[in-house]
Amino acid sequence: MTIEFHLIWKDQCDAARAIKEQYGVQQALGYLLGEKLVNFVRAAASRPEFAAELPNFVAEIGDIFEPHEVLGYLDSVKRIGALGHVCSDEEHEFLREHGAIEESPVTGAEDILIMAAIRKMLVPEAE
Repeated sequence: MTIEFHLIWKDQCDAARAIKEQYGVQQALGYLLGEKLVNFVRAAASRPEFAAELPNFVAEIGDIFEPHEVLGYLDSVKRIGALGHVCSDEEHEFLREHGAIEESPVTGAEDILIMAAIRKMLVPEAE
């Protein structure tokens, strides 16, 4: 059995629907946009099979969330990645201070560029 990792977005979208139902829109957006879509965009930069699926993933996000929900998330996101949507500011700062979270200017800049690309994909008229 071959695992088609470039199709994982389908399961991730199903999970986001469940998170939205159980924990709310912000948690679901953090999971799907701030974690899973970010990782997918990174993979799409070097893997053509991911790049080919990216428009489908983006379209499905539009079916799950209202445009104002997506824009609200993008306008307020502070952190991305797995800890971005599960840690409070205080918890994140504690982890950062104790060396549990790696930070660098390069990864920070990459994160900003990825979020700008995601914004352009999801809210093209907001340019």
